[in-house]
Amino acid sequence: MPLLNALADQFDRFLLVLVRVTGMLTATPFFANRAVPALPKIGFALFLAFFLLPAGATLPVNLRTADLYTYALTLGNELLLGLIMGFLVSLNLAVFQIAGQLMDFPMGFSLVNVLDPQFGQQIPILGQFQFILATLIFLSINGHHYLLQALSRTFDLFPPGSWSFKPEMTQFLLAGFAQMFALGFQISLPVVAALFLTDVALGMVTRTVPQINVFIVGFPAKIAVGLISLLIVLPLYVSLVQELFGADAEMFQLLYRLLGAGS
Repeated sequence: MPLLNALADQFDRFLLVLVRVTGMLTATPFFANRAVPALPKIGFALFLAFFLLPAGATLPVNLRTADLYTYALTLGNELLLGLIMGFLVSLNLAVFQIAGQLMDFPMGFSLVNVLDPQFGQQIPILGQFQFILATLIFLSINGHHYLLQALSRTFDLFPPGSWSFKPEMTQFLLAGFAQMFALGFQISLPVVAALFLTDVALGMVTRTVPQINVFIVGFPAKIAVGLISLLIVLPLYVSLVQELFGADAEMFQLLYRLLGAGS
């Protein structure tokens, strides 16, 4: 019987760890990509939960003796914690997608959309390009390693069964949305400003030489200016992604403050 009780306790802890890990993997873009088959995802979640099991050494809630409501609530909190982690990663990567969408409108690319197989919807060309680029930079700076380290640290800060969602955390999420749009606008501002100056120059040319068809000349000119401007500011994306997702980055500091609001 003592051996069975010990195995049952291990299973309870493993279940809580697995639910938190699954929530994070489900909401993280590159882990939850539809191109990856479901079986490797399940295997990776089990593999990761097994190695993170020692991190969840304490078990404040004994699920074997808890009622059904407490059991479901505890598992739901663990799932929500993992989903919040993955959601914050998606939110920060979406900054670059929003910046690309803001660039698409003045360049004329907003008329042409591409199908995003991950989310199953159509998005502008530069929005997709910026999102893929940010994801590649994220992986190149080992951002996924820092994300897994942050996941492991959450078990030290919030042992399995000890975390719960509080209403004040909604303010953190709303602030994250506002910051996402503001940062996306700041990233797109150099390209958008260059395109605005191009529109002004084309307007002056039209007033000076009315014989020029500005619609025929303007579209390729704005595309060329937009792509050249994007090429110039592209190296800045590496430092920006590193600032957001590197070791001790802003996103992980925001994550710990957000989760701490619910402790």
